[in-house]
Amino acid sequence: MQAPPTRYLWFFLIMLIALSASFGYGLAALFLGMAFVPALLYLNWFRNFEKHDPEPWGALYQAFFWGAITGIILAGVVNSILIVMVALATTVIVAEIAGAVIIAPFVEEFLKAMGLMRAGVKEEVDEVEDGLIYGAACGLGFAATENLMYGWSVVGEGVAVTAAVIVMRTFSATLIHASATSFTGHGLSQYLVHGASWKVVAKYYLMAVGLHAFWNGMMTLTYYEFLPGIGFIFALVVAIGALQFSRSKIMELDEKRVELTYQQKLDQQPGAGDWWSQNDAKWEGRGVTWSDREASRQQEHLQHEREHAQRQAQAERQQAQRRAATPPRREPDREGDGWATYQQKR
Repeated sequence: MQAPPTRYLWFFLIMLIALSASFGYGLAALFLGMAFVPALLYLNWFRNFEKHDPEPWGALYQAFFWGAITGIILAGVVNSILIVMVALATTVIVAEIAGAVIIAPFVEEFLKAMGLMRAGVKEEVDEVEDGLIYGAACGLGFAATENLMYGWSVVGEGVAVTAAVIVMRTFSATLIHASATSFTGHGLSQYLVHGASWKVVAKYYLMAVGLHAFWNGMMTLTYYEFLPGIGFIFALVVAIGALQFSRSKIMELDEKRVELTYQQKLDQQPGAGDWWSQNDAKWEGRGVTWSDREASRQQEHLQHEREHAQRQAQAERQQAQRRAATPPRREPDREGDGWATYQQKR
């Protein structure tokens, strides 16, 4: 796991200074770490679900800090405006319930998922499972800042209560934010990778809204003591189930992509019949080459024979010319010469 880029240190510095006014720098740093370190560990966990071609940390941090900074600021502004409008039209209690169960799920799930459309993140969504991972990254960043804000909101009740709120939400609400936004991310990745219609995106977005609304509804009932304890446990089971669904989907799509790539490579290999047809020309070419070599060898042999015959004929002509130029030597008539000598002696 890589450390966050230094350009995001200003965010932690601002949060540290703001929290130090209420807790001092030591406790402020502790609470900051309690909110963000688990969220980053969750992010690393989600990233490792994809065994083949995992996502780059640079793009993951962009999605994470979109949720932690821009997403939560925009959501806070829009939620506040809409809740005030509902309160003016009805009552404060109705506005609070509507804000938790209706307004917040629709607004937050839309704004968190916009992190996938950022430059530097959108380009990395080249596989369907990537949307689940980047969606979870946006949700985890959002949850980290929100957990810190909820802990800060009970500062008057003491340090222990603040820490307990952050820890409790780290193992509950954080899972909802991660899994719900991963649903929307799944729909967006299908649009970006396969060109699916916006109806597909809307379907997964509504699934995310429904999961978020269910969680907030259970927490609202617990807050008003309709289902104390039971509502929280039931919601937590649903959150873990949603998280397991996202995990299984990422791993399933990752393995399917690897199998598809392997099958494509196999399809590119020639079959038994194709092998001969693809290599027939090669063998024919080799046959032509061998024939050329044999013809060349025979021609060379004939050339050698002709040259040898020419040399032999020339040698015979030269020998005949030498014989014609040299007269034959007469052998002395030994018998005649002897008789003449005998006559002279007598």
